[in-house]
Amino acid sequence: MRRGLWRRLLRWTLLIAVVVALPLVPSPALAQPAGPTRPAYPYRSPDQLRVSASDGGADVLVASWQSRGPDVRYQVRFLNGRTGASETRIVDTPATTIGGLWPNTRYYLRVRVVTASGKAASDWSPVVDARTALPPDPEAVRLRAATFNIHNLKTAGGVKPWSVRRKIVARTISEQRLDVVGLQEAEQKKSAGVAQYRDLLRLLGKSWRATNAANTAGTRIIYNSEVLTLDRQGTSRLSGDGNPKRFVVWAVFTQRANGRSFFFVNTHLIQEPGGAVKSSGKCSGSANKTYTIRKRQASQVVAAIRAHAGGLPVVLTGDMNSHKFACPNNGPYQVYRSAGLVDPIGNPDRSRSPVSASTELRIHTQYDTSNHYKSAPKSHGWVNGSNVDYVWVSKSVTTLVYETVVDLNSAGRFDGPPPSDHNMIRVTVLIPAS
Repeated sequence: MRRGLWRRLLRWTLLIAVVVALPLVPSPALAQPAGPTRPAYPYRSPDQLRVSASDGGADVLVASWQSRGPDVRYQVRFLNGRTGASETRIVDTPATTIGGLWPNTRYYLRVRVVTASGKAASDWSPVVDARTALPPDPEAVRLRAATFNIHNLKTAGGVKPWSVRRKIVARTISEQRLDVVGLQEAEQKKSAGVAQYRDLLRLLGKSWRATNAANTAGTRIIYNSEVLTLDRQGTSRLSGDGNPKRFVVWAVFTQRANGRSFFFVNTHLIQEPGGAVKSSGKCSGSANKTYTIRKRQASQVVAAIRAHAGGLPVVLTGDMNSHKFACPNNGPYQVYRSAGLVDPIGNPDRSRSPVSASTELRIHTQYDTSNHYKSAPKSHGWVNGSNVDYVWVSKSVTTLVYETVVDLNSAGRFDGPPPSDHNMIRVTVLIPAS
């Protein structure tokens, strides 16, 4: 019995050895390549994800990444390194701030493209981590300011009348939760005799005020008196014989929350002749003339700041009627930069990428500030559009957000009539202690 058992074991061992030695010939079914483990997404995963602590608070991170094209939506997932809890949010720009986080805590972030319904349209980006941190100036309070040329009452060329646009303009200001606004073209009166800026104050609510009652050809400063107190104000007429006349208006405000004061100034420089000036070829005689006047007017704006700011931090707003492809150059831009003011998005002459930008976060800055009442804002595919409207700040002011305000639908067009032929420029800044 035992000898027979060993014989059977020997035969099985030899059989197994022969089978193992045979070459492996896969079946036709097994030889086929494996199918995809995920759908073929229409977008590549976002790259160049950068995350850092914000100067705006100990509970805030700022994230940005490479755009995957216009009108693309993104899902951002961020995980608390202490608790492991994660959250997501959907944004329509390749950058965002994330607030309400744990102080002094490391977070892990990744981002992907999603459809309008929130379904994945790309793989996740690689994970990037950053720690929230106490800001350099924890006592600073955010100030939300803007410049907005709201367009006068003229309706030539199919422009919607003020009776249609007035509530859209007011809603744009309200939705941005602004504290102070530099308005241009806000002086013309309706048939009832109420100037546009006063009509806006009524729509915005009883806390909103204007800084002075003098006629300044539509160049106005309005502010929320629940947030700011007005300390002093002034107006100066700029040189030039244009119609309407041009002014610089200014005011000193104090933030009620922390008692910090700043100098706010607003202007509207002389308009270019015949629309935009081309960047190539010789400048026309009329272009050279208005260039000289605008540059002189910008110097007068700087003179007003030096005469009245008294060393306070400065926020300068306005429609400068000059852009980075103006002929021969963007004269007002050069004047303000030479005076030590800062363009937070870094948009100098002929630039197609930012130069010495200082803002933590940019939103829709690729769009031009003039929209000419088109169905969609114009974009050139650069980070910074070709702007005639600006917000400048002094070097001591920290810019957290710089936004070209455009209300777009999923097709990248204006969601309803645009409020004006100019897009609002909105900033969130921190005023330093004086």
